[in-house]
Amino acid sequence: MKLAPRADVQDDPVGIRSSSLAAERAPVGGFIRTMRPHHWAKNLLVFVPLLTAHEYENLTLVLQACVAFACFSLCASGGYFLNDLKDLEADRQHDTKRNRPLASGALAPSLGVVGAIGLPLAALALAWFYLPRPFLIVLASYFVLNLSYSFALKRIFTADVLALSVLYMLRVLGGAVAIGVDLSSWLLAFCIFLFISLAYLKRYIELRKTDNGSDKVRGRGYVGVDTDSMFILGVANATASVVVLALFINSPEVELEYSSRDVLWGLCLVMIFWTNRVWIAARRGDVLEDPVEYALRDRASQIAGLICVVLVLVARYFVLPL
Repeated sequence: MKLAPRADVQDDPVGIRSSSLAAERAPVGGFIRTMRPHHWAKNLLVFVPLLTAHEYENLTLVLQACVAFACFSLCASGGYFLNDLKDLEADRQHDTKRNRPLASGALAPSLGVVGAIGLPLAALALAWFYLPRPFLIVLASYFVLNLSYSFALKRIFTADVLALSVLYMLRVLGGAVAIGVDLSSWLLAFCIFLFISLAYLKRYIELRKTDNGSDKVRGRGYVGVDTDSMFILGVANATASVVVLALFINSPEVELEYSSRDVLWGLCLVMIFWTNRVWIAARRGDVLEDPVEYALRDRASQIAGLICVVLVLVARYFVLPL
């Protein structure tokens, strides 16, 4: 005897309702997945001012930097929730994005609303109680720009790259404000060029996944043939960041702060190695998503970062006969 399909299966052919039932059983896992904690690696940039100001021995400032990291992470996760709610129907039709908790039904939309509103509010509350008031302005600016990027700027070519680079930069600025140190003009210039290069790299990675030729890439302001332009502009900005670093090393300020300034020239070599490596890896298709996350997973990038730290510490604390 042939059994008739259940009414709920007939009415729900894609299985969204059954997935929603699963969401009731395991909402915590879906909530954490939607927060995308693996993307929090980018927020490690808040510790840059702590390191460049050589305040890493001050436990109070280290703790404040950690709170700033938590604030940016919560704020970013709130943006992910809002973005997933906005693109819910489109994600359900996407090959991979349909597996996201909200799109698949593994997380109820009501909990998505809780994440989109509650996480940014939690970040602001944390900043209000534990960090200087100017940090709130930086954090709010980051959140507003993040939303502007998600809803509009990512579709405007060049504006999207500048927005991404500013989002990187606001993390560094937030780290400086959180611990009460000033960012030098040298660090600002270096970061601007480096982050523009990384923003172009992020867009380059996306464009390489398409094969549209002269057709416009969906959801972006670019066409497939723009990959060569992305590569040239990205490498040019990376080179400019190394030039700024070289000028900084040769500046009078460095001679006052470091016992063995010439050791810092090794930083230029490491930066040339890393920027060239990451761009060549991207061209080969080895960098799949965010370049910062790639750097944190790539063994050669990890070693390059460790060498930079060693060079800075040696240059500051040791007098070498160079």
